Amino acid sequence: MNEIYMGVEHITDLNGYDHMLYLLALVAWANLADAWRVVILATAFTLGHSITLLLAGMGWVHADGAWIEFLIPVTITATALWNLRRGAGQKGQRGWRLTYALTTGFGLVHGLGFSSFFRMMREEGESIVMPLLRFNLGVEVGQLLILAVCLALASLVRAAGVTAREQQVFVCAVTGTVAFLMAVERLPF
Repeated sequence: MNEIYMGVEHITDLNGYDHMLYLLALVAWANLADAWRVVILATAFTLGHSITLLLAGMGWVHADGAWIEFLIPVTITATALWNLRRGAGQKGQRGWRLTYALTTGFGLVHGLGFSSFFRMMREEGESIVMPLLRFNLGVEVGQLLILAVCLALASLVRAAGVTAREQQVFVCAVTGTVAFLMAVERLPF
Protein backbone atom coordinates (compact mmCIF):
# COMPACT_ATOMS: atom_id res chain seq x y z
CA MET A 1 0.00 0.00 0.00
CA ASN A 2 2.95 2.30 0.65
CA GLU A 3 3.87 2.15 -3.05
CA ILE A 4 0.40 3.43 -4.07
CA TYR A 5 0.88 6.46 -1.85
CA MET A 6 4.40 6.95 -3.23
CA GLY A 7 3.02 6.84 -6.78
CA VAL A 8 0.42 9.51 -6.02
CA GLU A 9 3.06 11.58 -4.21
CA HIS A 10 5.53 11.17 -7.09
CA ILE A 11 3.12 12.60 -9.65
CA THR A 12 1.67 15.36 -7.44
CA ASP A 13 4.88 16.58 -5.76
CA LEU A 14 5.16 20.32 -6.41
CA ASN A 15 8.95 20.13 -6.15
CA GLY A 16 8.95 17.75 -9.11
CA TYR A 17 6.40 19.68 -11.11
CA ASP A 18 7.73 18.40 -14.43
CA HIS A 19 5.14 15.58 -14.48
CA MET A 20 2.29 18.01 -13.89
CA LEU A 21 3.69 20.32 -16.55
CA TYR A 22 3.81 17.39 -18.97
CA LEU A 23 0.20 16.46 -18.24
CA LEU A 24 -0.91 20.05 -18.75
CA ALA A 25 0.91 20.25 -22.11
CA LEU A 26 -0.57 16.89 -23.08
CA VAL A 27 -4.18 17.99 -22.57
CA ALA A 28 -3.88 21.66 -23.56
CA TRP A 29 -6.77 21.20 -26.01
CA ALA A 30 -9.14 19.35 -23.66
CA ASN A 31 -12.08 20.01 -21.36
CA LEU A 32 -14.48 17.70 -19.49
CA ALA A 33 -16.11 16.62 -22.75
CA ASP A 34 -12.77 15.03 -23.72
CA ALA A 35 -12.37 13.05 -20.49
CA TRP A 36 -12.27 9.61 -22.12
CA ARG A 37 -9.45 10.53 -24.53
CA VAL A 38 -7.57 12.17 -21.66
CA VAL A 39 -7.82 8.99 -19.55
CA ILE A 40 -6.45 6.95 -22.48
CA LEU A 41 -3.56 9.42 -22.91
CA ALA A 42 -2.76 9.31 -19.19
CA THR A 43 -2.78 5.51 -19.31
CA ALA A 44 -0.46 5.53 -22.35
CA PHE A 45 1.95 7.72 -20.38
CA THR A 46 1.75 5.40 -17.36
CA LEU A 47 2.40 2.40 -19.63
CA GLY A 48 5.63 3.95 -20.91
CA HIS A 49 6.60 5.02 -17.39
CA SER A 50 5.95 1.44 -16.15
CA ILE A 51 8.04 -0.22 -18.85
CA THR A 52 11.20 1.72 -18.06
CA LEU A 53 10.66 1.44 -14.31
CA LEU A 54 10.41 -2.34 -14.71
CA LEU A 55 13.42 -2.63 -17.03
CA ALA A 56 15.57 -0.31 -14.91
CA GLY A 57 14.35 -1.87 -11.68
CA MET A 58 15.50 -5.27 -12.93
CA GLY A 59 18.86 -3.77 -13.89
CA TRP A 60 18.33 -4.28 -17.63
CA VAL A 61 18.39 -0.58 -18.55
CA HIS A 62 20.74 2.09 -17.27
CA ALA A 63 20.68 5.73 -18.27
CA ASP A 64 22.76 8.77 -17.46
CA GLY A 65 20.72 10.80 -14.97
CA ALA A 66 21.93 14.14 -16.37
CA TRP A 67 20.66 13.24 -19.83
CA ILE A 68 17.32 12.02 -18.50
CA GLU A 69 16.86 15.20 -16.45
CA PHE A 70 17.50 17.14 -19.65
CA LEU A 71 15.25 14.98 -21.83
CA ILE A 72 12.24 15.24 -19.49
CA PRO A 73 11.65 18.95 -20.20
CA VAL A 74 12.47 18.32 -23.86
CA THR A 75 9.52 15.88 -23.97
CA ILE A 76 7.31 18.55 -22.39
CA THR A 77 8.38 21.15 -24.96
CA ALA A 78 7.87 18.65 -27.79
CA THR A 79 4.39 17.80 -26.49
CA ALA A 80 3.44 21.48 -26.29
CA LEU A 81 4.70 22.04 -29.85
CA TRP A 82 2.89 18.92 -31.09
CA ASN A 83 -0.40 20.07 -29.60
CA LEU A 84 0.12 23.61 -30.84
CA ARG A 85 0.81 22.44 -34.38
CA ARG A 86 -2.03 19.96 -34.41
CA GLY A 87 -4.64 22.55 -33.51
CA ALA A 88 -7.94 22.10 -31.71
CA GLY A 89 -10.44 20.03 -33.63
CA GLN A 90 -7.88 18.31 -35.87
CA LYS A 91 -8.25 14.95 -34.22
CA GLY A 92 -8.15 12.43 -37.05
CA GLN A 93 -7.59 8.75 -36.27
CA ARG A 94 -4.00 8.77 -37.58
CA GLY A 95 -3.20 11.83 -35.46
CA TRP A 96 -4.55 10.17 -32.34
CA ARG A 97 -2.54 6.99 -32.90
CA LEU A 98 0.62 9.05 -33.26
CA THR A 99 -0.28 11.07 -30.16
CA TYR A 100 -0.75 7.85 -28.15
CA ALA A 101 2.58 6.48 -29.44
CA LEU A 102 4.43 9.71 -28.60
CA THR A 103 2.82 9.81 -25.16
CA THR A 104 3.92 6.23 -24.45
CA GLY A 105 7.42 7.00 -25.73
CA PHE A 106 7.70 10.11 -23.59
CA GLY A 107 6.49 8.04 -20.64
CA LEU A 108 9.55 5.83 -21.20
CA VAL A 109 11.81 8.86 -20.66
CA HIS A 110 9.92 10.06 -17.57
CA GLY A 111 10.06 6.55 -16.07
CA LEU A 112 13.84 6.56 -16.32
CA GLY A 113 13.86 9.75 -14.26
CA PHE A 114 12.48 7.89 -11.25
CA SER A 115 13.96 4.43 -11.81
CA SER A 116 17.08 4.78 -9.65
CA PHE A 117 15.03 5.89 -6.65
CA PHE A 118 12.54 3.07 -7.20
CA ARG A 119 15.37 0.53 -7.44
CA MET A 120 16.89 1.73 -4.13
CA MET A 121 13.48 1.76 -2.43
CA ARG A 122 12.80 -1.94 -2.68
CA GLU A 123 14.43 -4.46 -0.40
CA GLU A 124 17.16 -6.80 -1.58
CA GLY A 125 15.73 -9.96 -3.13
CA GLU A 126 12.18 -8.58 -3.18
CA SER A 127 10.24 -9.08 -6.41
CA ILE A 128 9.78 -5.85 -8.30
CA VAL A 129 6.45 -6.78 -9.92
CA MET A 130 3.93 -6.13 -7.13
CA PRO A 131 5.60 -2.98 -5.75
CA LEU A 132 5.82 -1.65 -9.32
CA LEU A 133 2.15 -2.40 -10.00
CA ARG A 134 1.12 -0.64 -6.80
CA PHE A 135 3.38 2.33 -7.52
CA ASN A 136 2.02 2.72 -11.05
CA LEU A 137 -1.54 2.44 -9.76
CA GLY A 138 -0.69 5.39 -7.52
CA VAL A 139 0.81 7.29 -10.47
CA GLU A 140 -2.37 6.69 -12.47
CA VAL A 141 -4.62 7.79 -9.59
CA GLY A 142 -2.51 10.93 -9.08
CA GLN A 143 -2.57 11.73 -12.80
CA LEU A 144 -6.33 11.31 -12.98
CA LEU A 145 -6.79 13.64 -10.01
CA ILE A 146 -4.59 16.29 -11.61
CA LEU A 147 -6.31 15.88 -14.96
CA ALA A 148 -9.79 16.08 -13.40
CA VAL A 149 -8.86 19.47 -11.93
CA CYS A 150 -7.33 20.63 -15.25
CA LEU A 151 -10.39 19.56 -17.26
CA ALA A 152 -12.80 21.16 -14.80
CA LEU A 153 -10.84 24.44 -14.97
CA ALA A 154 -10.72 24.23 -18.78
CA SER A 155 -14.48 23.74 -18.88
CA LEU A 156 -14.97 26.83 -16.71
CA VAL A 157 -12.63 28.84 -18.95
CA ARG A 158 -14.55 27.68 -22.03
CA ALA A 159 -17.85 28.60 -20.36
CA ALA A 160 -16.42 32.08 -19.83
CA GLY A 161 -16.00 32.44 -23.59
CA VAL A 162 -12.42 31.34 -24.26
CA THR A 163 -12.25 29.24 -27.42
CA ALA A 164 -10.63 25.81 -27.52
CA ARG A 165 -7.86 27.16 -29.74
CA GLU A 166 -7.17 30.15 -27.46
CA GLN A 167 -6.93 27.78 -24.49
CA GLN A 168 -4.64 25.49 -26.42
CA VAL A 169 -2.31 28.25 -27.59
CA PHE A 170 -2.06 29.76 -24.10
CA VAL A 171 -1.43 26.46 -22.30
CA CYS A 172 1.07 25.26 -24.92
CA ALA A 173 2.92 28.59 -24.87
CA VAL A 174 3.23 28.56 -21.08
CA THR A 175 4.15 24.87 -20.68
CA GLY A 176 6.47 24.89 -23.68
CA THR A 177 8.31 28.01 -22.52
CA VAL A 178 8.71 26.81 -18.92
CA ALA A 179 9.92 23.40 -20.12
CA PHE A 180 12.32 24.94 -22.64
CA LEU A 181 13.88 27.04 -19.87
CA MET A 182 14.13 23.92 -17.68
CA ALA A 183 15.91 22.08 -20.51
CA VAL A 184 18.40 24.93 -20.96
CA GLU A 185 19.14 24.87 -17.21
CA ARG A 186 19.70 21.11 -17.35
CA LEU A 187 21.96 20.91 -20.40
CA PRO A 188 24.14 17.84 -19.75
CA PHE A 189 27.17 19.19 -21.61
